[in-house]
Amino acid sequence: MSEKDNDFLKAEYNRRQTLKGIAAGATTVIAASLMNSAMAGTSKQTSDSLEKTPNDNTYDTIIIGGGMAGATAARELGTRGKRCLVLEARNRTGGRTFTTEVFGERADVGGQWIHWIQPHVWAEMQRYGLELLETPGANPTAYGVVVNGKLEPFDPAKAFELLNSGMQVFSKEVIDLFPRPYDPYFSDAFLKTDNLSIAERLKQIKVSDETRAILESYFTTAVNGPIEQAGYLDQIHWYARAGNDMDRLLRACTQYKIKTGTSSLIDLLLRDSRAEVKLNTPVQRVEQSSRGVKVTAEDGASYFAKACIVALPMNCWNDIEWLPALAPGKIAASKERHVGSGFELKVKVKGNKGSYQGMAPSGYPINLVYTDYISDHHTKFVGMGYSVPGFDVNDDDNVREAFTRLLPGAEIMESFAYDWNSDPYSKGTWCDYKPGMWSKYGLDMRKDEGRLVFAGSDVANGWRGFIDGAIETGLRASRVVLKQLG
Repeated sequence: MSEKDNDFLKAEYNRRQTLKGIAAGATTVIAASLMNSAMAGTSKQTSDSLEKTPNDNTYDTIIIGGGMAGATAARELGTRGKRCLVLEARNRTGGRTFTTEVFGERADVGGQWIHWIQPHVWAEMQRYGLELLETPGANPTAYGVVVNGKLEPFDPAKAFELLNSGMQVFSKEVIDLFPRPYDPYFSDAFLKTDNLSIAERLKQIKVSDETRAILESYFTTAVNGPIEQAGYLDQIHWYARAGNDMDRLLRACTQYKIKTGTSSLIDLLLRDSRAEVKLNTPVQRVEQSSRGVKVTAEDGASYFAKACIVALPMNCWNDIEWLPALAPGKIAASKERHVGSGFELKVKVKGNKGSYQGMAPSGYPINLVYTDYISDHHTKFVGMGYSVPGFDVNDDDNVREAFTRLLPGAEIMESFAYDWNSDPYSKGTWCDYKPGMWSKYGLDMRKDEGRLVFAGSDVANGWRGFIDGAIETGLRASRVVLKQLG
């Protein structure tokens, strides 16, 4: 990396960075949906420009999106001798995983937690010899949760007991809906509960106020948004992926991360891919015909390939012009967007606060704080929350007020926030479906369209919303493309 690049990254990683910084030099992607045009793969709606002889910008595969799914697909294709081009809208790779400088040290502020029960990411950890780093707050020695508007202290073991028993009541009638969690459409019986939200389900069950508060706080953090908009079915799928074991699920979500940061895995995948990577290159239009795919960037440059892997968040599909148009379910899902709509907060607090975890239910700007690092002089915390009206995660006073609700008396030394909901190339955090999305859009969202193959954690069958889900879809997309390329 050049000295100029280093200077640029240091400026970008300032704790008060805005999304304009992330997308420097790039204008908003043009959005156009052609709902009344033919489905992808038909011959009626082709581009004349595709019938011309392509220029030197010709590849076996173009991959739109340089996140974990796109990098995995590039590695798989590149190691099999295919020439790949990765087009990334941001000035960095990684997508919704992001390793940057926080409080003078490298830290992850996007997707980061992994576990050995997640098979695809664990295989990559073994392949590259990467080490784990444990998050202290996953095993708290002190715990607090907001119950009826007041922070109440709990013994951590008691709090888990309430959460575990509450989850059993929450999922009682539907515990067997996903007998094969990595093959969710094995049976369509699960669709009978698809229109129910988490909030509606919580109203149906009888539990104590303390259990309800813990459940609501957990679910609000899990979906990273309002539980009134979050599908009940998605959380049942989460539970099934962990073998209907709450302890295992919590550990998979919060305990371990890659010691050298998620960027180290991205770098290794792209290194082995030998792909050409173009940063600051938002895509404006994708056209396909019987000859191949033409991808036009926002700067006007065009690239040609025999196949194309679309590894973008579902919230961003509708920001690109597709010729022919995408399946109606994809367009509708992208317009509706998933639930995840929050931020990740890093807070450095004076003194040794030990291993602590505090939670608050829906409606609070910060729903979870827990210890990330402990020293004799200070403690670093991770915070999670979503876009609540009137709260600015980059305002020191707002952060101090919200954070001390969950850790009273804390003296904040520094804070850093990344608002994923305002990032134009993600428009949200991890994916959690809204009520009805499985039924209305699920199959369309996972459908390949002619020479377009879709990847990304949002369409994973297994750990959707996780790094493992992104890798799962990158592997699948590469297999499909290899068959297309013959």
